[in-house]
Amino acid sequence: MARRRLLLLVAIAAISFVPTGRAAQLPHLVPQPDGRANFGFTFRLYDSPDPAWGDTRPFEQRISDSIQNELGGKNPTFLTVWTPWQHPEEPGKPFVPFGNALPDIAKVRKVVGDQGLIHLEWTLSLSSQGNGGITVKDIRDGTVDGYIRAYARDVRNYGKPVLITPFVAEFNGAWWWAVSPDLNPGLTTDDFVQAWRRVVDIFRAVGASNVSWAWVVNSYPQPTDEPVIAYWPGDEYVDWVGADIYDVSPPHWLDGPYGLAVEHHKPFFIGEFGIRHEFSVLTPTQQQDWLASMFDYFASHDDVKAISYFNYCYRPGAVHVKWDPARTVYLDDGQVNYQPNVNDLDSRLLAGGPDVQALFARLISSSRYVSAISTETVDSKVEAGAAELRSAQVRGRLATLSWSGNLAADTYDVSMQRGSRPWRTVAARLKAPSYQLRGKARERVRVRVRARNVDGAAGPWTAPRTFVFGR
Repeated sequence: MARRRLLLLVAIAAISFVPTGRAAQLPHLVPQPDGRANFGFTFRLYDSPDPAWGDTRPFEQRISDSIQNELGGKNPTFLTVWTPWQHPEEPGKPFVPFGNALPDIAKVRKVVGDQGLIHLEWTLSLSSQGNGGITVKDIRDGTVDGYIRAYARDVRNYGKPVLITPFVAEFNGAWWWAVSPDLNPGLTTDDFVQAWRRVVDIFRAVGASNVSWAWVVNSYPQPTDEPVIAYWPGDEYVDWVGADIYDVSPPHWLDGPYGLAVEHHKPFFIGEFGIRHEFSVLTPTQQQDWLASMFDYFASHDDVKAISYFNYCYRPGAVHVKWDPARTVYLDDGQVNYQPNVNDLDSRLLAGGPDVQALFARLISSSRYVSAISTETVDSKVEAGAAELRSAQVRGRLATLSWSGNLAADTYDVSMQRGSRPWRTVAARLKAPSYQLRGKARERVRVRVRARNVDGAAGPWTAPRTFVFGR
């Protein structure tokens, strides 16, 4: 435990340090050429002694076995890193900095190597009506801009390509309180769109050009895209279009989102696909056929540039089929277990049995699926903070100053001049966009404000405003 805390402190220190000569360029993910795609897993990164999660072995052993038995020794491009915006169930509802994800990122980096990718699912899924966690409306309204700026700075300083799925995937479903108008009547699809744009604009203002943005829907049947198009933030705000699909849906349910990707000239990302969903009615043989047909779909659709299998046991979250330990197969001295021939949200290839593992290994062995990512070098342009000072509100000998800032503005300095005296800074690095001054009766003063960006660099002072205190 002490070693883990030490590693976390070192990791946080690393992202907090910004060298003065920081490179003005960063690597950015680009899709593979036609006929090629990257591949990875959603995989449990944490260890647990609870057998309900299907495997009590340490991560290193679990992922090593998976690579050998399910990928034929082929290194995955990525393992999805799940990290929340906030812990709304905890006292104070603390926000979660990027540094908290670094231990998992380091764990993934050891597996995928320097040529791999970090796929970050930066999720609002912990927010609920009961705990009052933030929603896309809060993000749209700018109430968490400071948190987003700090996060963007730390991702930028990480310095490697990152693919981010913000908020949640499957936002067109009715199961995410923080994003779905169907579940939360206080939200609209425009809240989602404006929140998405605000996040991307802040990352750009901070210079986090190593980030790509994945817009990932739940797969759906045609003939219309109407259920999802209202969530579209705009071509300039999306880098990848994606979809999740499980064995409750045929492969052609990808046609709608895939068509949107083609229409908007975006690469297509299979954010999750998997078998043994608890509402699936497929038999084990049919599940193998489904997997094979999924790979046929990928091969016949050139814009599929990345795929991620949901190689995860989520039995504790099942509501339709509950785990029955008495019907469970145990392996490796009881450390590994699965319930055969049951659709119970245990989507691990291991749970499908040796035939499913061998099938997947054979399908992924195709030269189409490559481990290393492709990148390009892009400019990292850090915007200056800028403020706009409003007229002071004067009540007697108390004046309230207020101002607004651009998306790069993180803190503010306030300067005042009394009569012919030199300018003097009276407040520095304020977070709030307001400040109160006290003066003498009928005293004339001049004030100005400047913004600092998240790196602490000062922008220009505003033009001075003059006011006179009352009696």
